[in-house]
Amino acid sequence: MVEFMHQEVMKATKAIVGVVQYVVLNCDEVFTIDNQSWLFIYYDVVQNWVKIPILISSDKMLEGLDSDNLTKVIMEVLTISGGLLRYQIAQKPICFGADGVNFF
Repeated sequence: MVEFMHQEVMKATKAIVGVVQYVVLNCDEVFTIDNQSWLFIYYDVVQNWVKIPILISSDKMLEGLDSDNLTKVIMEVLTISGGLLRYQIAQKPICFGADGVNFF
């Protein structure tokens, strides 16, 4: 059942991404109340003047979010996210957005 749902969500996502003019890739790190670090990666697309966020991944970060690790995580997520990077997004203008980096 879960696999079927995943396939349907990916089919709908590919249909949306296939017709938009551009894609915004966003990353946002959040901390939970017990001080765990999570990274959310999502697309923003605009279709018929409506912004549609499409969640790609929510990963618990076990290593720091320095630029090398962040790049590695993003590329791994985009490579396995149903081929969206290879087949659809690579052919469109793309913008990358992220908020400020946390320093401890």
